[in-house]
Amino acid sequence: MFSIGHSRILGIGIYLPDNRVTSAELMDEIKSKERFGLSSSWLERATGIRERRIAPAGMMPSEIATRAANDAIERSGVSPSEIDAVIYAGMNRDYLEPATAHIVQHAVGAKCAVCFDITNACHGFMNAIHVVDSFIASGQARVGLIVTGEENWRIGRTALDLLKNCHDRAEFNRLVGGLTVGDAGAAMIVGPKTDPQGGFAGLMLESQGRFNQLCVFSEREDQPPGHMDMVNIVKEHIQLHADMYPQFMNRLRWQPGEIKKFVHHQVGRKVFALHSKYSGVPQERMTDTISRLGNITSATIPVNLRLLADQHDVAEGEKIFIAGAGSGLSVSQGGLLWQDAA
Repeated sequence: MFSIGHSRILGIGIYLPDNRVTSAELMDEIKSKERFGLSSSWLERATGIRERRIAPAGMMPSEIATRAANDAIERSGVSPSEIDAVIYAGMNRDYLEPATAHIVQHAVGAKCAVCFDITNACHGFMNAIHVVDSFIASGQARVGLIVTGEENWRIGRTALDLLKNCHDRAEFNRLVGGLTVGDAGAAMIVGPKTDPQGGFAGLMLESQGRFNQLCVFSEREDQPPGHMDMVNIVKEHIQLHADMYPQFMNRLRWQPGEIKKFVHHQVGRKVFALHSKYSGVPQERMTDTISRLGNITSATIPVNLRLLADQHDVAEGEKIFIAGAGSGLSVSQGGLLWQDAA
């Protein structure tokens, strides 16, 4: 699915908890040397993740999301009453019902907005951008708030507790992916383009459900908590990106050398080289949050874009390439012409 972009970013907000936990501390907690013959440095060396953030106990996904949303609203200069749609795009939600978007809508005062959740593993935020862009293109909305509040350490804590009572290396391999995640909130205010040389140039999306069992996490009591086949997840989603890339670049009429920054979903440090190989974009042009935040799932893309803005590392009109991915598998690519409002 391809669509020409009709929207631009008016502001990006983030919330990163203060509490940090290192990979070495986690390996020591599960006694990795004694149980699995792995040193305390193994997880960091294998994934590139030095530390991750963990939200305070009892903090709900909606609260994480609301902190990011308020930050985005303040940066955008948009009044909450001007927001036409609130889409919550996180994996983690407060309840099965109501949709977490309703809780965020009330908390930020966006009383005129329609609300709903989009859940698609780590890919939800990219799906939400596509939906809001379509709303703006059709004239149904002028301003949308996309928000996520990922309390991922619930998964991490479950994996940690299971590994504390485990001596089987195969079981370790099945559960260790749960130790790579971190908590984060992110929000994006999106509005209509005012300049064809700014905002989203285009979006392309694809889903391949035949890979639906590569990463599965469940909260049902009658099912195991989950597993993550990281080797094959990376292999398959990189192949999908490699196949999509020439088609998407041709649609945009972009060349690899024109890309100023490359923002991609980050599950580990090894994917940087794989993205660089198919795209021809050097790794030094790729933003990096995996080392200090871990896998922050659906918050990855907006957090990386916000950090680009904070670092003033990109100028008006420069080209940003975005590569999203999520279990299932779903992948997407986006072209963004940078505007300083973000």
